[in-house]
Amino acid sequence: MANVGNAFENSCILTGTGVAALLFNALVITKYGRRRAMMISGFIVCGLSQLIMAIVYTIEPGTQKTGKVIVGLSVVYIVAYNAMISTYAWLSGGELASQRLRSHTFGLATAVGFFGAWLTTFTAPYFINPLKLGWGPKYGYIWTGSCFIAGTWIWLYLPEVKDRTLEQIDEMFEAGVPARKFRKYQCTGHHVALDEKPQANHVESQSSQGDGSEPKNSAVNVSGVEI
Repeated sequence: MANVGNAFENSCILTGTGVAALLFNALVITKYGRRRAMMISGFIVCGLSQLIMAIVYTIEPGTQKTGKVIVGLSVVYIVAYNAMISTYAWLSGGELASQRLRSHTFGLATAVGFFGAWLTTFTAPYFINPLKLGWGPKYGYIWTGSCFIAGTWIWLYLPEVKDRTLEQIDEMFEAGVPARKFRKYQCTGHHVALDEKPQANHVESQSSQGDGSEPKNSAVNVSGVEI
């Protein structure tokens, strides 16, 4: 669609740039790694990149100048996606699920994600192919809307859990803390699971032998059950 340079070389450049972005992100994720800020910023950059590509192609379709804009913004898009969206999406999926339901929740989220990827791969050719709808880069209008919807959802509902333990995350969810207040919330260390632990009380029989010896019977009462 860009008609600039060799398509295979451009594809290799995009892939290499994406890998470099992932490697760079691995170095900064533990030092900065704000889930909400990174993902919202990533969706904004990706959405604007798609929007500019669509607008430029709508105004001047098929020109070399437009092709260079498409290639350049494609690099910006892949860097923003790999560095600020994809890695933090998987990270958040593993952190935010309840400990008891983590495997089920993460498995369901992964299935939904791959279904969305399949749906995109299946439908994209119908939008891009000149023999079908023939939108070409104007397909970016759809992705712009989806990026801003996703960014808005993250701002409203995705909590910030950087440097939080799994117990602290559970505590904040149980306390009903709004997603936007997770970052500054001060955990008390009180967790519902702590209240559910059975309390063991040592109960000794009041009866004893007449010569002052040790009691004959003793029992341990755990949550009202005598053993």
